[in-house]
Amino acid sequence: MEYKVFVFSDKVLNGQIKFNYDLFNHICLYNLIDVKAIYVENFDLKRDFILGEENLIIFCENQNLDNLIIEHIQKLGSKKIFIDEQLVVFDRAGRKVIFVPLEVDYNLLNKALTNNENRKICEFHIFGLSQEQVLSRLETLKTQIENFSYKISYDNLLCDIVVSYDWQESLLDDNMAKIVSEFKQNIYSENKMSLPEIVIKMLKLKEQKLAICENITQGLITSSLLNYDDDLSVIKRASFEKFDFNNNDALYDKTLNYLKESQSDLAVVTNGRFVDNTLEFTFAIADKNEVHIYKNLFKASKEASKQMAKNALLFHLTKKLRQNEITY
Repeated sequence: MEYKVFVFSDKVLNGQIKFNYDLFNHICLYNLIDVKAIYVENFDLKRDFILGEENLIIFCENQNLDNLIIEHIQKLGSKKIFIDEQLVVFDRAGRKVIFVPLEVDYNLLNKALTNNENRKICEFHIFGLSQEQVLSRLETLKTQIENFSYKISYDNLLCDIVVSYDWQESLLDDNMAKIVSEFKQNIYSENKMSLPEIVIKMLKLKEQKLAICENITQGLITSSLLNYDDDLSVIKRASFEKFDFNNNDALYDKTLNYLKESQSDLAVVTNGRFVDNTLEFTFAIADKNEVHIYKNLFKASKEASKQMAKNALLFHLTKKLRQNEITY
């Protein structure tokens, strides 16, 4: 479903209050909502924003909400519902106009955007495919699954996918099996947990300690994990060194020594350099039994390449932690 969005607020425009675009975009993603456009404007009671048969979401400060609705009530009609006494949803012959106070929790929008109960909605989070590859596979699934729809959010080799299709009352969901089969090697989550969150949670469950040594990523990996290691019970050691190993044997030895010196259960050492606008990124993951070395090439801006390097390492660390898990 497609919506046009208006944010009517002098305070948002002058920076006194912030409109949470990230949260709003995530809510739209998980409800398969396409945003046609977002307009941020000064509050104007006389502004005529109800034109045609579009679905609308209107944000404004709570003190202005009632007057805005009253001013335009003739175009809104009388069919309306209240959500938690804060959001107002008008239904104009199947078209929705949703009024949202800027001061409320935007997550209330989930109740206003609820999809048909006869539809099944699933989410998948994957790593390692290009946006074009993801879209191509989803379009293939669209030809195989009746009334299949999807929405994605893509960022530095990570892709959030939300799909919807007609609900099947059966023990075996063949459609789900088709979707999982298409992305099986790349899925790291089927809920909203991020890669660093998964890594920290699994290390805590296993009661294991992690040591990290970064060079080219300059702390991106460590800082992402620290966001979830609130009690500092997982990351035993973190260091940042300038080095450039010319072969995997040197990286292998460095990682084993780092594991031993840190007295950790797992050690991660990165080794990367930029050559001709390409990040050559190699990293090692070691425990007391084995060392795995991974080599990647990322061609993008320096910052994007570093983010992709971080995501690649966290994805493979997640696989390492899950390798003995039946669910993986």
